[in-house]
Amino acid sequence: MSSPSVLHVNDAAFTAERMISEANSRGLDWTLLPKAAPAQEWRGITGRARRVAIGGAWVARLAVAARRHDIVHVHSASTLAHSRLGAPRYVVHCHGTDVRTAQYDSTRRASIVDGLLRAEAVLYSTPDLAEHVLVHRPDAVYLPVPIDVDAVPEWAPADTPRVVFASRWSPDKGVETQLAVARDLAARFGDLVDVVGLDWGPCAHEAVAAGVRLVPRSGHSDYLALLAGASVVVGQSAGILAASELEALAAGAPVVVPTQLPLYDDPPVTAVDPSDAADAVDAVLRGARAGWHDAAERREWTRKFHGVVSAVDTVTKLHDSVLSARG
Repeated sequence: MSSPSVLHVNDAAFTAERMISEANSRGLDWTLLPKAAPAQEWRGITGRARRVAIGGAWVARLAVAARRHDIVHVHSASTLAHSRLGAPRYVVHCHGTDVRTAQYDSTRRASIVDGLLRAEAVLYSTPDLAEHVLVHRPDAVYLPVPIDVDAVPEWAPADTPRVVFASRWSPDKGVETQLAVARDLAARFGDLVDVVGLDWGPCAHEAVAAGVRLVPRSGHSDYLALLAGASVVVGQSAGILAASELEALAAGAPVVVPTQLPLYDDPPVTAVDPSDAADAVDAVLRGARAGWHDAAERREWTRKFHGVVSAVDTVTKLHDSVLSARG
């Protein structure tokens, strides 16, 4: 049996993009249909009418594309409310807030849960999502966030000590802990350490007040270069390793996370008590010392446990099983 053609719908943390690139390199027919339109406010009657028109055109494109592919692989259960109109048969890939948060919103829960139940197969990308997904789909498959390690520049820290906060400044990333660490860093070292973060998230203005130099969001390659040039990267404090932390590890950079990681088996990061910002700052200082860590070890760990090659192997087998189950 030839490998199925796959239409990926939407993307999250570049997961679809990475897997499609790897699949295409193997000669597999995988393509991407991005979401309907960039996130923005649609005000007034005219704005709402425009949103409906754009959404309707997107669903029509999806319906045509779905008929040309064997598998429709939808990224984010939140997308299903619209994608199911054009592709009623699908695999759904859960990425985080869709099942961790959105499914508990009373206005969205029924749609998301029904979408999970009706999916031909379900995947989830971080171990904490198991409790939110397996209750509906005990057969769901854990697919660790895939990273193309070879596409990430190798760690080359700047001459000036630089601490990079990798995540957006928002409550779901544990922003209060992030801000406490940033304040302590600024209070101890002032301009002696370049404390950098992205201008991204509803609490970005608080990061500025805490002493963080914000840089604008730009291309993904610029972001990877920022991580690779860090003396130390500070990850989110939400109890998981998301794409940002994993990309920093793929570079080989020292990574400090102000949280415990009980769902992971000895990852090469420094995890500290999230209630003690001073302890986190001490860990950052230890991480900045030359020779304190093995960059190659971090790259190889990321390749072994989060490599895009093994991710595509897993997903290809899943797609094959979906086709076989159809009879």
